[in-house]
Amino acid sequence: MLELQTLGGVGLRIRAGGQSEAQVVQPKRLALLAYLAVAPRRRCRRRDTIVTLFWPELDQEHARGALSQALRYLRRSLPEGAILTQGEEEAGLDREVVGCDAVTFAERCAADHLEAAMAIYQGPFLEGLFVTDAGPEYEQWVLDERSWLGRLATAAAGTLAERAERLTDLPAAVEWARRAVLMAPGDEVITARLIRLLDQTGDRAGALREYERLRLRLKEEFQVAPSHETQALIARILER
Repeated sequence: MLELQTLGGVGLRIRAGGQSEAQVVQPKRLALLAYLAVAPRRRCRRRDTIVTLFWPELDQEHARGALSQALRYLRRSLPEGAILTQGEEEAGLDREVVGCDAVTFAERCAADHLEAAMAIYQGPFLEGLFVTDAGPEYEQWVLDERSWLGRLATAAAGTLAERAERLTDLPAAVEWARRAVLMAPGDEVITARLIRLLDQTGDRAGALREYERLRLRLKEEFQVAPSHETQALIARILER
């Protein structure tokens, strides 16, 4: 079975061995494959929506022709049955034939299999994939998917940090909290958790460094200071 990698890199891989596949190399075809892969549960998307995203510069007739050509290429390049169609108006991807890491990640988060989910999340959705001539709707779709998946990952890491702390596994709690901060460096609540955990492990210097990073980011990006609660946390650390 093939797996479409979309998190922290883009490409097709053989799921069992991790070997890279090179059949679908054109960025627009990879992006189209990703768009089909993360479709809602009904698994198909309307062709008029697809062409608006990927061929906005063409009239309807030529755009639909370009889409048909791209789908034919994908059919030839992927295992039999991977590309689905419903009449002349819809196209999709059979996820039993070609899986997608973003879909699996979201499913594992929903099932509360958070460690397994975070083993999949290697970075932002479609990071580094540049598609020429795509429309603003395509760019917005990427941003929306990237934001949603990033929020899922940040929340999962935060929850794992909380669970590890309850189990008094402070090293694991710190690592999960640190990962959450890396994904959401401007989130004061998340950073405050990391500061508190570092202090609990005896890493006072590390806690102060994280606070200073947060203070500078808030000042540069939002022209605000850390909250009174975070400042009070640091004051308690400095008093000891």
